[in-house]
Amino acid sequence: MQDITGDALEETTPAGDAPTGKTRRTRSRSDRIDAVLWWAVILSVAAVLGLAGLFGYSVWQVRQEESLSTPAGRAIQDLKARVKATPNNADLRVRLGEALASAGLYEDAVGQLRTATKLNPNHNGAYLDLGILALEQRQPKSAEGYFKKVIELTTGDMEGVNQRREQAYFYLGSIALDEERYEDAAANLKAALRIRRDAADTYYLLAYAYKGMDNKDAAMKQLDAALAFDPKYPEAHYLMGQIYLEDGDKINAAVHFRLAADNAPNQDLPQEALAGLGAPEDAVAQGRADLREKRYQAAIEAALLAQAIDPKNVPAVVLHAEAAEASGETSAAIAAYKQLLELEPKNQKAAEALKRLGATK
Repeated sequence: MQDITGDALEETTPAGDAPTGKTRRTRSRSDRIDAVLWWAVILSVAAVLGLAGLFGYSVWQVRQEESLSTPAGRAIQDLKARVKATPNNADLRVRLGEALASAGLYEDAVGQLRTATKLNPNHNGAYLDLGILALEQRQPKSAEGYFKKVIELTTGDMEGVNQRREQAYFYLGSIALDEERYEDAAANLKAALRIRRDAADTYYLLAYAYKGMDNKDAAMKQLDAALAFDPKYPEAHYLMGQIYLEDGDKINAAVHFRLAADNAPNQDLPQEALAGLGAPEDAVAQGRADLREKRYQAAIEAALLAQAIDPKNVPAVVLHAEAAEASGETSAAIAAYKQLLELEPKNQKAAEALKRLGATK
């Protein structure tokens, strides 16, 4: 469900079979945004089309030559020389494959990784990389086979801490989720969490699996966990907002849509979701009508909805303060008047109200 383009192999596991070193997915928040939430599917792989097929060979050759002038290109040349000197070294071929993949040379990368598996059939790192590349080339069935091979090779005494095994379970869960095999997805993602308990995106995918099984309570628990590890995780906020909205809770939905929008300012879906809740001015107008009719709770809810949509909406804060004071909710009124002073430090009515309610500025 995350971006698994060439960048996903820039930081890879050390060469070799043992799960040593620091294995990690490069699943940044911006990557997740591009490949998860805004495609509105669970697994969206940004496949890279071969430019050599679209342009002439001469253009491709020029780009190849330019790529070799970069530090990454020189590193590839160095690895090629080392592989040529020791062609039966599976670890070196995996490192070369990863370097080629990070440079966008996927066909060459696959060739090196497959050779590594022939030299060392137990090289789980090579199978993991092959699975990621298969996903990138939109070959989920092939990828699933590679990831299952990683699970097979990492079964044993250290399986509970093997980070490659965790990654394989994560990707298997992602594939199952994309195919709407929600129970399979949940089983794989839970297995991944048993190895790595701080992966916010795994909790997020598991929440999606539970939502697919119509278990919203379980989905919300997983989203709570995801946000505990990554409080700014926009996709998690967006999905939580969707669940709240489905349950008719517009205020909490707006809160989470707003948080998603704040943490993904270049994306449209959170803004569209907020717009779907109406303009804050309309909510304030309805709240004013409720306040005149002494429907204080309805007025407060209208004010809260307007504030959730636009936290700096001064009329909404004023409405909240006045409705709370009129309903006898003194502490809430004080908090609202203080919020008003933060937005308008010279607001005399707010200062007078705080004095009247027995609170200092």
